[in-house]
Parts: sequence; C-alpha cells; structure tokens
Amino acid sequence: MNRMKAMAVAVAVCGLLAGGAVHSAFAGEGGHVKEVIKHAKEGIEHEKEAIKHIEEAIQGSGDAHAKEALEHAKEAVKHAEEALAHAEQADHAGHKSKGKAK
Repeated sequence: MNRMKAMAVAVAVCGLLAGGAVHSAFAGEGGHVKEVIKHAKEGIEHEKEAIKHIEEAIQGSGDAHAKEALEHAKEAVKHAEEALAHAEQADHAGHKSKGKAK
C-alpha cells in the first residue's frame, strides 16, 4: 500500500509542477509576476519535501513503477527550478527596461 501512496504522491507532484509552470507562463505583467514567482518557489520547496517522503516510503522497495515515478518527480522539480530561474530573469529584465523608458 505504501508503494501505491508513493506513486499517487509522485503523480500529484508532477501535476502540480506542470500547472505551476503553465500559470507562470501566462502571468503577464501588472504585479502578478512577483506573486507567481513567490508561489513557484514555495511550491518547489513543498515538492522537494514530498519527494523526501516518497523516497522514505519506497526505501528498500523493489517496485520499479514507484521508483520510476520518483525519478519523474525529481525531473519535474528540476524543470520547475529552471522555469523559475527563467521567470526571475525575465522579471528582472522587464524591470530594467521599464526603468530606462522613464
């Protein structure tokens, strides 16, 4: 049963990260970008914590599906961190260009 829980959590992790990335992409201007970045950082930290729990749940398990789900979750976190870095760079560049226009 622990393996099933681990797999369910891994799938949820991937779904949350994918949803967060889409939300970030369409955040646009108008003050929402900083809020989205803040929430993305919080989400990534929560997902890292969930991954630790998944690792504990499947430790010593021979369930290949659970281990594969864990690897996908780790990869999703890595992609989310990359997306967050790009969003922060874009936000920073946007502030610089607005400052020059004034």
